[in-house]
Amino acid sequence: MASVLKYSKLLFAGLLICTLLASPNFAETIQAIQVTGNKRIETETIISNLSLKVGDSYDDLRLNQALKDLFATGYFADVHIHRSGNTLIVEVIENSLINRISFEGNSKLKDDKLTEEIQLRPREVLSRTKIQAAQQRILEIYRRMGRFDATVEPKVIRLEENRVDLVFEINEGEVTYVRKINFIGNKHFTSSRLEDQLYTKRQRWYRLWASDDTFDPDRFTADQQNLQQYYLDMGFPDFRLISAVAELSPDHKDFYLTFTIEEGERYTFGKVDIVSHLKQVNAEDLKSLIDISTGDQFSRKRIEKNVTTLNNHVGTYGYAFADIQPRIEKHRDKKTVDIIFEVKEGPRVYIERIDVVGNDRTRDEVVRRELSMLEGDAYNATKIKQAEKKLKDLGYFKKVEILTEQGNVPDKARIVVKLEEQPTGEMGVAAGFSTLDGILGNVKFAERNFMGTGRIVHANVTIARRMQEFDVGITDPYFLGYNLESGLDIFRIRSTRLSQFISATNGVSPHIAYAITEYLGQTITYTLKDDHISHIAPGSSIFIQQQAGKFVTSAIGQTLAYDRRDSRIDPTSGYVLSLSNQYAGLGGKVNYLKNSIAGSMFYSPVEDVVLNLRAVVGNIDKAGKRYIRIVDSIMLGADTFRGFEYGGIGPRDSITGDPLGGTRFWTGTVETLFPIGLPNEFGVKGALFSDFGTTWKPGQTGPQVIDKRSIRVSVGVGLSWSSPFGPLKVDYSIPVKKQKYDQTQRFLFGFSSRW
Repeated sequence: MASVLKYSKLLFAGLLICTLLASPNFAETIQAIQVTGNKRIETETIISNLSLKVGDSYDDLRLNQALKDLFATGYFADVHIHRSGNTLIVEVIENSLINRISFEGNSKLKDDKLTEEIQLRPREVLSRTKIQAAQQRILEIYRRMGRFDATVEPKVIRLEENRVDLVFEINEGEVTYVRKINFIGNKHFTSSRLEDQLYTKRQRWYRLWASDDTFDPDRFTADQQNLQQYYLDMGFPDFRLISAVAELSPDHKDFYLTFTIEEGERYTFGKVDIVSHLKQVNAEDLKSLIDISTGDQFSRKRIEKNVTTLNNHVGTYGYAFADIQPRIEKHRDKKTVDIIFEVKEGPRVYIERIDVVGNDRTRDEVVRRELSMLEGDAYNATKIKQAEKKLKDLGYFKKVEILTEQGNVPDKARIVVKLEEQPTGEMGVAAGFSTLDGILGNVKFAERNFMGTGRIVHANVTIARRMQEFDVGITDPYFLGYNLESGLDIFRIRSTRLSQFISATNGVSPHIAYAITEYLGQTITYTLKDDHISHIAPGSSIFIQQQAGKFVTSAIGQTLAYDRRDSRIDPTSGYVLSLSNQYAGLGGKVNYLKNSIAGSMFYSPVEDVVLNLRAVVGNIDKAGKRYIRIVDSIMLGADTFRGFEYGGIGPRDSITGDPLGGTRFWTGTVETLFPIGLPNEFGVKGALFSDFGTTWKPGQTGPQVIDKRSIRVSVGVGLSWSSPFGPLKVDYSIPVKKQKYDQTQRFLFGFSSRW
């Protein structure tokens, strides 16, 4: 019985071995590899991409991997692998080679633009995956243009020698506009106010050249962030964006955006305190740096600003790794937010490397000089936020993103600055009418990033009936690599604003400017010019006739400005103060000392209404034996004092009635800007204003000179328009207090600017 059992086991083992040997899955050694079907690709190249080699064992797992490896190369449309004895047979069908790529039906995008985007080139291997990727990329481009009805049909035309022509048949479709933007749940702010915070705009007939009235997914995401930021800055820490939905109409012609929000209540700041965990930093010493007071409206922007201020100050104590965290405690019953700035030491991380990508045109050093950090410096999140803001403010880049990645070791960080450039050149042609200068034409050119260096070059030509001006210049914001702005302007001005004579001026004016603190800056300017006073009208004042001829002026001046406005372009709060001085007499024939102090304050009592108070006081005195010329005197009127002609206020020749100008002056303005009911995209606002002031004491005196320093006052209404050609303004003024010899002008139209 035992022998029978023994033989049975041997028989079973033998059968099992025979079964395994007969199985195709049994691993055998590959003795040779044979490749068939390849025409362009070398056999050695194909074998090198195989995970199976001669001498390896053959099984299903390795076979599947080998197939994946060959398909991953993108060279083949089909691959079969099988075994013939101990030889591995690899049969391939090669993908076609691209002979030519063409586009049909595209008129909004040029062929070279599409070719650049699809990243396919002639003589490349074509695959189905590449065709699908190119098709999706073209559709994405058209959708970003607002053409969601666009279709792309790829066609493959086969040629001899396994070559193909690839044709993309494009139907661009119609533009899909944002027809309506809805807000649900807003109580404290109007829908139009919230719409102002969005990058996306509704389609309107007057937005002919705009592109932000089409739907862009990235822009829509940014709009959601803008809403969140706006409410947090306006005092609503409980704000929630419940949903943001973009609906495409069934006919693919319109988009409807709906933002559902929960505003919450408006909060104010309660207790404001600082806690320091650093031995050398006294919390009491830091409190004076905080500009938040109890009762102020809550604002996340103000919190971030104070964190930056504290971080910079603590860094002066040698704490490169200081970490300042604002701890917020909300009291819903009181609607207040207590904030405690906690100063502690953060983790010790150093910057290993800074990489800048995406700046194809802008030079690397132009980007890096805006970064207040170098390789080897301590990592500081606040400085990274500052750098991101500074790069955005340059205006060179459409998109700026600074990422932090892990370095080669745990205490090292890699900074990646990702940029997307945008056009920086600007050219404009404008025509219009100004009551000061008559019919005018203007051509201007500006490049804010000349040849990628960050330098600004500009040229401006204005031709009007009473004035012709030419100006060309260059500005370097980082002169010789320092944070010092320098520039040079060359100009020529011919003016007949005072009809009694023609003034022609040629000059050159270099300047330097620098920041003393975050808000205080200084500009120093030198001006060298020659004036030619000619064509004096018969019967003009004897004082004007005495000034005929050529004069050279060599003057140096400075302006010290302290600017706390919330915006330099369209301020709604804050103030700006300035002190200006100019001395002429560094050679030349003209000698004087001119001084002025100016201030402007902005306040918004209600939404979209801005109150502006302005005041200027100044004088000009002779700095030698020569008298003050009329062309150097203060001329009030027109855009400097509405309701009166240019030079219509001040000293005058009683015999001829000619204006003589003054050497002392002061002016003030109270103005309120408000919406007039037009859509915000128009940029049109109404104004109510009053100008008041006077000028007196002419450069020359005589018995026929009329000189009264009595105050003049005018009141008026106006319209301002932020047009594509620059700010335009129309004012109608009524002088309510004047002298009988003053020259009035009730209507004023022309280019203007807010100071």
